[in-house]
Amino acid sequence: MSEFLHKDLFDENHKLISFEPIELLKTNPRISRPSSGSYEGGLLCKECDNEVIGKYETYASKLLNGKLSKKEKIRCNFAKSIDGINLLELSDLNYSSLKLFLLSLLWRAHISSRDEYRDVALGPYADKIGKALLDENPGADNDIIITITKLDPTAGFSTFIGQPIRHKVEQTTQYSIIINGYIVVYYLKENRLSKRINHQKLTEDGTLTIMEIPKDKVSPFVMKYVGVAK
Repeated sequence: MSEFLHKDLFDENHKLISFEPIELLKTNPRISRPSSGSYEGGLLCKECDNEVIGKYETYASKLLNGKLSKKEKIRCNFAKSIDGINLLELSDLNYSSLKLFLLSLLWRAHISSRDEYRDVALGPYADKIGKALLDENPGADNDIIITITKLDPTAGFSTFIGQPIRHKVEQTTQYSIIINGYIVVYYLKENRLSKRINHQKLTEDGTLTIMEIPKDKVSPFVMKYVGVAK
């Protein structure tokens, strides 16, 4: 099973590992560990947190730790792009559970009072995502497009979880989150970037193609992506 599926979102104390982007420029970046739970405790009623969002987190945890049941097993295929970039092609994913889990990360950041999530302001999308979570309806794969890019695991980013960052592209908003060596990108509306990598998005048929950024390109890629460098 792919290394991706064995990654854990939390440290040994079940606390999210986070960092400020500017810390990436330092030899010994300062890492902080917020309170346990997904971003912040006490944000939701017990039923919503445990019974609704908890289901999505359970699937994601089993997926990441290679503990899916036989009926839930996914398929992994390793390939290369025409320019030699490593690709991980996943299929048979539970599209609904995975997308709703990823959306819940962004939504929790939006409703959090923590300063590190100040960049997340979903506007009308907050109610849209909140309703999707409660209704267990992830929407179509072109309705908030999600892609995942892998950073070479030897590049030193495999233990980081960063706060969501807002980006503006062609008058549209998108967010990214670095999670243990992966960058999850949320395109709230289709733009030129989402069109260019449309073949990599999480799709309703349960497929997802993850591109791996080579080690020598990881640092400049991340620096530019999080706005530390141009």
